Amino acid sequence: YHSSVSRFSALSGVAGDIISKQNDIDGVLQIGAWFSSGIMTRIPCFSYHDANAALGYRHYGRGLVSQSRRRAHLAWEKSVYSALSGIFVMSQWLADSFCRDFEVPASKVHVVGAGINMENLPVVPNRSWDVPRYLFVGKDFERKGGKYLLEAFAMVRRSLPDAELVVVGPELSTKERVVHCVGYLSKSKPSDLQRLNDLFAAATTVILPSIYEPFGVSLLEGMAYGLPCIAADRCAMPEIVRHRETGFVVPAEDSKSLADAMIELGSSPSDAAKMGAEGRRRIESSFTWTTVTGKIKAVLSDQYGI
Repeated sequence: YHSSVSRFSALSGVAGDIISKQNDIDGVLQIGAWFSSGIMTRIPCFSYHDANAALGYRHYGRGLVSQSRRRAHLAWEKSVYSALSGIFVMSQWLADSFCRDFEVPASKVHVVGAGINMENLPVVPNRSWDVPRYLFVGKDFERKGGKYLLEAFAMVRRSLPDAELVVVGPELSTKERVVHCVGYLSKSKPSDLQRLNDLFAAATTVILPSIYEPFGVSLLEGMAYGLPCIAADRCAMPEIVRHRETGFVVPAEDSKSLADAMIELGSSPSDAAKMGAEGRRRIESSFTWTTVTGKIKAVLSDQYGI
């Protein structure tokens, strides 16, 4: 992203001006670390994260910026976190990084999860499971393991010749007639959002084999539609998908293991349906913003007296 400490400092000044104009507030909750509310006010300040700079550089973005700029970025984030009263994170994987990479005390980091960005959960369609239809949603095809997905699907087709793969996000040129590349769909456009919803309704499995994935929103969306999910064993994804309960967790960058999981789900419609139903129950119990904000509220009250 924008690893510019001067930009972050300027944004902190803006945040400070906004905070100073508020009356009768008990605390500040900022999203991410692009600015530092904690150094701008004595009011208790907190943050909420899906990732941090250390993980981004370690797993994917090391070559995107110079070493000196990367060091400055990491030092900036450490200063942000040290000035906060508490940090809320989406996953245990991320919580461990805050403690390890930024020396944040474990007592200061709180795992509260994340919610699905839907106003209302969709009605699970009465779908047919007979023809395997795999759905991938994500614009950054390389980071999200697209290479391994295409390799795996070529193997799947040898066992399940009727199988289809729909790719939403990137613009791809593929010779495979059964790989349908939809391109980018904007959720802010009603027609695009409707088409995306229709693709989830028509699919039988959602796949996210990412090399680096801060959380994995498309997995939540798939589970909301009653679909089993296949995810890589990286980052927070194993905390979302329960192996052989709501789908499969496979080794990252391993086309053969991914293909095996795709074939197993595609060959077992009853198992796929059961896993999809369990995933929907998991969404309802664990991945709504009501659940997340309830956890945040409890922490603020019990540990910080807010």
